[in-house]
Amino acid sequence: MSVLSNSTHFNISNNTTKFLELTVSADQSSSFRIHHNSQNVMESPRKQTEHASYASWLVDNVANWTRGSSMQMVKINLPVKETLQCEISCTGALEFSTRIKDKKSKDHNDGSMVIPPENQGCELHVIYSETKGLGYTSKGDVAIGLGDLSSQTVIVGSNVKTMDGHTIEVHDNIPAMCKSVI
Repeated sequence: MSVLSNSTHFNISNNTTKFLELTVSADQSSSFRIHHNSQNVMESPRKQTEHASYASWLVDNVANWTRGSSMQMVKINLPVKETLQCEISCTGALEFSTRIKDKKSKDHNDGSMVIPPENQGCELHVIYSETKGLGYTSKGDVAIGLGDLSSQTVIVGSNVKTMDGHTIEVHDNIPAMCKSVI
């Protein structure tokens, strides 16, 4: 784990046709600070710590004011075709968990992606995109023709790019999936 805090500007884009719920957390017992101006971000602050001195209390309050409060986790509701901007300062890896929010879908599998500290400290664009998988009949069998199709697997994967368009390979990147009723 790094001693220095990486401050990363994130542009998080939902390029899918599904509403996404993201959960951002830090690895192990690390915390992170988030600064945003979106009503789609729900913060879960860390428990208040006891300050040994007035100086430590002052430093913590100035950091809260300038870089955001210390967080345990953050939920982000990301509507269809929207981009959210935030600034996250963290000393460890950041984990992004993804859930497809669709009332007409079933068989949900959450996705996850871990951005290690060595890829933080710059401006990153996290892009969520959708791929359609197998189609199913109303009986649950794989559909042969389009006429028999009643549901289809939807796969939402994520890519991380620098702002000049270079893709950053993230090894711990698992897509979210669900069966969407058509």
